[in-house]
Amino acid sequence: MKTLRLIAAIVLTLAAGLVAAAEFAGNCAVSLSEGRMFQTKCTINTQYQGKEYCFSSEASKDTFLEKPEEIIMKAQAFYAKNKDAEPVREKITQAQALEQIKSPNCDLSNKDAGYLIFNKMDLHHCKMVNVSFFGAELMGANLSGADLQGAYLNLARLENADFSGANLTDAIIFQAIFSKTNFKGANLSNARVIGTLGNVDMSGAIVKKGRFGLDVGNQPMGQMKFDSVGGNFAGVDFEGSDLNIAAFTFGNLSSANLRGTNMNRADLNQANLTGADLTGADLTNAEVDGAIFKDVKGLETVKGFDTVKGKCVGCK
Repeated sequence: MKTLRLIAAIVLTLAAGLVAAAEFAGNCAVSLSEGRMFQTKCTINTQYQGKEYCFSSEASKDTFLEKPEEIIMKAQAFYAKNKDAEPVREKITQAQALEQIKSPNCDLSNKDAGYLIFNKMDLHHCKMVNVSFFGAELMGANLSGADLQGAYLNLARLENADFSGANLTDAIIFQAIFSKTNFKGANLSNARVIGTLGNVDMSGAIVKKGRFGLDVGNQPMGQMKFDSVGGNFAGVDFEGSDLNIAAFTFGNLSSANLRGTNMNRADLNQANLTGADLTGADLTNAEVDGAIFKDVKGLETVKGFDTVKGKCVGCK
């Protein structure tokens, strides 16, 4: 037993050393260049000019590779001033939140607005990077076009809320309450979304490498999944996303980009996939009864299609 503990301690020490050896002590280089600390485990990384840089997501890594010199310069300047600061959210009161919202320079970034009430309020002008709306009420609120990168929306009330065109990359939305929630054209790249979304409108959204699939090992309240009945996902870019066991029953997935997605055991019963691109997708044991596959692209490259359940329309 002592030997096993010693080995475990050595492994943890080595792992910590690898992160520490990376630039910016393992913080996401792109997040730093945007003015915020984001500690990573450096599982997503790249080498540039002999140095290792870490990222919070594959999308951030892609951004870095487009303009590494510019991002490194900005990241170095911010990190030098803030490396000793703890990346925590500051708890604010309802009055403090309202004061910010009234300001033309509204900034709720890195604030803990948990359980506060924002029903029918206009927040679209606010910067809300890394904000926490845990359990907050945002029913009918206008967040269209807002910067909500890394936002935490667990258990929030989002009925009739407008997130159209918003930046929700790296956001976590776990078991929020949805109803007619509008994510049309929003950027949800690498976002983690679990819950019953119902008739949500996510048409035209960017959800590259989104994490909508079931994660049994990280669900303290039991098995929960992404479940949308009759949702609008027309033209959504889901490329590379994890959609395992996700339910799109009666959903509109026409012209959606589903290239390389994991749709293992997904529920596509009665869904409309007309013109969708399924190149390289995994549909092992997916349910497709009544699903429309007219003009679907890449069907011959779909993994596990011989295991799907039900009779789809236009898929043979």
